[in-house]
Amino acid sequence: MIQIKDLTVRFGEKTVFENASFSMPDKGIILLSGVSGIGKTTLLRVLAKTLKPQSGVVTGLELRKISFVFQEPRLLEWRTAAENIALVSNTENALRLLSLVELEEEANSLARNLSGGQKQRVSIARAFAFSKDVVLLDEPFSGLDEQNRRRCADLIRTANCAIVVSHDPSDEALLRPEKKILL
Repeated sequence: MIQIKDLTVRFGEKTVFENASFSMPDKGIILLSGVSGIGKTTLLRVLAKTLKPQSGVVTGLELRKISFVFQEPRLLEWRTAAENIALVSNTENALRLLSLVELEEEANSLARNLSGGQKQRVSIARAFAFSKDVVLLDEPFSGLDEQNRRRCADLIRTANCAIVVSHDPSDEALLRPEKKILL
């Protein structure tokens, strides 16, 4: 179980969380939903330990390898799709993952030459090359058509634990989460 206890996060005068406490499963898909600005991305950053809260404790992620898919693709534009993934794995695994997201033909394309949706799929593939233990995904389907959304959802369902931020109500049916948390 992932436990968040007495979490407080502030950015200047803006309080995002004030002594928030809740738990979520440490296996399966967890969908975080809520209006813009409510703190979904902030929570992912706290879980990834890229943001230190003012107070509070997160337990249940110790010794677990965490990967992150950001809202916008963060690729090395001068590297190919395969090279971006192989940075955290190896070329064979990169090519396998590119095939799963139907980008095998773009394996040798520079990231700067890919469309936004293609870049997003490379980002998702890279996260899974790094770790399937805990995958944090912030709006992973943005810029993807329906077919690619389904393909990426299939990959996301292979994670031991996937915590997914989404505004789109259709993502719940697509991902079939074990738990939905409305923030």
